[in-house]
Amino acid sequence: MAQREPGLAAGVKAVLHSRRGHAALVDNIDGIVWEADPSFRFVFVSKQAERLLGYPVERWLEEPQFWVDHLHPDDRHWAPDFCLSAVQQCLPHEFEYRMLAADGRTVWLRDIVTVHSEEGRARRLHGIMVDVTEQRSAQERLEQTVSLLEATLDSTADGLLVVDRDGRITAHNRQFKRLWGVTSMHDCPHDSMLLDKVRGQLKDPEPFFARIKALYESPEQESFDIIELKDGRVLERYSLPQWRRGLITGRVWSFRDITDRVRAGRVQARLLEEAHEAVRVRDDFLSIAAHELKTPLTPLRLQLELMKRSMTAQEPVPEERVEKALAQVHRLSTLINDLVDATSVEAGRLKLRRAPVSLLELAREACSDFRSISPEHAFTCELPPEDIVVLGDRDRLFQVLANLLENAIKYSPLGGAVRVAVSNAQDAAVLTVTDAGMGIPREEQTRLFERFFRARNAPVSGFGGLGLGLYICRDIIERHDGHIWVESELGLGSTFHVSLPVMALRPQQDSPE
Repeated sequence: MAQREPGLAAGVKAVLHSRRGHAALVDNIDGIVWEADPSFRFVFVSKQAERLLGYPVERWLEEPQFWVDHLHPDDRHWAPDFCLSAVQQCLPHEFEYRMLAADGRTVWLRDIVTVHSEEGRARRLHGIMVDVTEQRSAQERLEQTVSLLEATLDSTADGLLVVDRDGRITAHNRQFKRLWGVTSMHDCPHDSMLLDKVRGQLKDPEPFFARIKALYESPEQESFDIIELKDGRVLERYSLPQWRRGLITGRVWSFRDITDRVRAGRVQARLLEEAHEAVRVRDDFLSIAAHELKTPLTPLRLQLELMKRSMTAQEPVPEERVEKALAQVHRLSTLINDLVDATSVEAGRLKLRRAPVSLLELAREACSDFRSISPEHAFTCELPPEDIVVLGDRDRLFQVLANLLENAIKYSPLGGAVRVAVSNAQDAAVLTVTDAGMGIPREEQTRLFERFFRARNAPVSGFGGLGLGLYICRDIIERHDGHIWVESELGLGSTFHVSLPVMALRPQQDSPE
């Protein structure tokens, strides 16, 4: 026995040495190694617990509810229940929670727990608590950064799409889906699927897809172009490669809706063109107006000088000279009246004095007046058996008829028939003036009632006038709730029609002409 004691002592020393080595190893592990019973009462805790949380190891062992009592308030309601459920099922488990350190710090721990059981019942728990506070902080910072980036992407006015080198969609924002009417991107993991969806929206899809193909073949290139959609929208498309550590990892596509800007530009261009046209028309009108106003002044001055000589010589003034002078005065008066009326039309100040007007009397009077003015033209007046009465301004309606007859005379300078007709058609009175003159080119008929159109046509026709007569006529007739239009062929004359609402029909007092 005495001989075996030294060997036993050596064995005990070896075991103690081994335990001290294991204890040192456990205490140097970067985490809290622990053992507890199924009620979470610790029976062993490594010294790392004091270094990590600041509480003496003795408190962990002596206080039955130490772990639960020092959990973060936000985790105290779930962490014990989670662990208890796993223990009851004898399942190993791993979870993350927060504990409050002795100095008030919040420490995130990842706890890896092993459950030792006998006959299906948990007997003891082994685990290790690892400090993951820095990882959680880094994760939270990353999540905040990602959240900020997502919010920034969703708040930008551009629609953004990011794809990798293989065309897989890696990111997009809300504006992209809105621009292209895509409700969900889950069924479009690849850009080819997305392209199939948007093809039908493109006004001209071939250049759109050709550009994409070219950029995928040359991934280092940037691109900018304009896309028009079938619904009238216009998009700017900008694309550039996505770089990471010197390598191209994908491509970023940016789409911006510039519809309003394009429309505004087109409106601005149209307004500018209209302004230039208005300036040109004004200059042409001033040139023509100066010429037309000056034309009657020369013969008027000549006739007045001849009359003055006759009066100085105490000779009788020939009536013919007086008539010629009065004709030029009438021409000047007509031009000035047209200018005044055109100004009133533009300002909306052309006033009407409405009263019942007999169109038959109006037509007879006009025919009678113009027969004396132009005896070389054969005037005929075709009137219905019943008088047609309209509610209107007699002087203004006579002005319209007189203007149409003057044009009939002017544009049939070699004479010929001029016919005035009045008829009733579907509760509307129709006044017609027909001549056998030179006619009006078909392409100019739609613009015949525009302001100054006659002035632009004057160099072609060779006849005077300011181009205001038919413009004023149209306004007068429209103010009477009527309509004026023309039918004409070159070389075959023209027919002007005026339609007015009928007020009443009554028997004629005089026989028709």
